[in-house]
Amino acid sequence: MEPLKIQLQKYDEGGITDPGAEELYAGLEKWAAENPDGGIEQDFSIQVLGITANSSMLFVAINRLGFPVKNVSFVYSLGVREGELIWNRVRIHLSEDQMGIIMPNRAMPFLLDLSPEQEALFDRMTESNQVGELDFFTYDRMENN
Repeated sequence: MEPLKIQLQKYDEGGITDPGAEELYAGLEKWAAENPDGGIEQDFSIQVLGITANSSMLFVAINRLGFPVKNVSFVYSLGVREGELIWNRVRIHLSEDQMGIIMPNRAMPFLLDLSPEQEALFDRMTESNQVGELDFFTYDRMENN
């Protein structure tokens, strides 16, 4: 499998002007270097990386499908085994307008805002008690150029 690389969101391609975003991408580059085999071979996946300073959950969308995709949508649930959920069947849409085209073997960051209650639940989440579900996955396939 080709090593995973970080891809800028379309919004940031013109140049990163927010110092927080610059720091975020630097951290993501380090994460990708430490996780070159991240994602699921021949699939599209998301991974939770943590909470940002401004109470948003940081994810990476990982494209290992072998072809570029855009307008990715799915229904997402995340919580702990005891049944408490941070998100319950929330529709997430990674639009081409905001994200651009997600290339193969790339990880693209995205954020979801958290309430204080959601953040407290995340703090109790561990690798062993975490449950997540990604359903109704759709995308527009782009041809490799």
